[in-house]
Amino acid sequence: MKKSLIAFAVLSAFASAASAQSSVVLYGVIDTSTSYMTSQSATGGKKVSMETNGLSSSRWGFKGTEDLGNGLKANFNLESSLAVDTGVAGNLFDRTATVGVEGAFGKVNAGRQTNLAYDTLVMVDPLNFANPGTNANVALGSMNNASLYSAHGSSNGFSSAARENNAIKYSAPAMFGGIVFSGMYGFGEKTGNAQAGSYMGASATYAASDISVVFSYGQMRDANGASTLRSYTGGAKFVVTPELTFKVSYAENEVNATTRNVSVFGTGFDYKISPATTFTGAYYANRRSGDVEGKADTFQALVKYSFSKRTAAYTSFSYVRAGTTAAKDTDMGLFLAAGNKTATRTIVGINHAF
Repeated sequence: MKKSLIAFAVLSAFASAASAQSSVVLYGVIDTSTSYMTSQSATGGKKVSMETNGLSSSRWGFKGTEDLGNGLKANFNLESSLAVDTGVAGNLFDRTATVGVEGAFGKVNAGRQTNLAYDTLVMVDPLNFANPGTNANVALGSMNNASLYSAHGSSNGFSSAARENNAIKYSAPAMFGGIVFSGMYGFGEKTGNAQAGSYMGASATYAASDISVVFSYGQMRDANGASTLRSYTGGAKFVVTPELTFKVSYAENEVNATTRNVSVFGTGFDYKISPATTFTGAYYANRRSGDVEGKADTFQALVKYSFSKRTAAYTSFSYVRAGTTAAKDTDMGLFLAAGNKTATRTIVGINHAF
């Protein structure tokens, strides 16, 4: 009996040690909302729909780490998109599929992952990347609009350019008082032309208790290596009081083959009305130049009520005003059909993280 108890205690100790050294987590976000939009056709048609990405994008995935000793860790992340309104999942692990190591030298990951323009903007976006379908930093700023920029980068022909295939991303340890430098390269994998379909970028981030400042540069080549999409992004976040935070962002993307330039200036704030309720206001100025002149201004407001750390209800109102009713302007409005100059979007939804 004593031998059995001793053996059980030894096995338990080994199991605890293994658990402490390695972990795998299933996680996700389930978000769904009802949306009412105006000006969705040339004749001003309205649309009521159920959507799956209101407060944040719905997704599920696995992530894990293993302690390799001597301060070294291995990690992986597999993440898939999810359409809650229909129950249809995207391509398996279409959002993230990486494996990597981290230690005193920094952190390196390889696989499909977000580009550095996306990483920069997610830190300072005035709307906290809510309303991703109508958020200018998501849909325009992060090199992420094939209809305006055409297909560039190592995700060419697959899906969102905000996430690059065949990519290696390295982040150095903080230096010079807290600045983190990162670099990323996405292989185009084109025979005879190493640059075709590729992505490369670099960024610098500084974060303190009351201020964060970020900058990045990136470029993508098209499938033939003949056209380059260049991206410049930056921004800052200021914590004024525990209740009030201001944010400002700027993104500029230019296609050299067409001289098309699309820029997004954003500013906004978060104000905590109560421990459970947060009001967010944001303004985006979307501009197009180089080939033609186009513009649209978007005003968005969002109220979030947190029932717990994992579950929140929210409502959002968006108003867009284009320069003219032509497509060159309405394209900058994102949720505005050609033939209209203004549109509104109202959503009410619930978001649960697990």
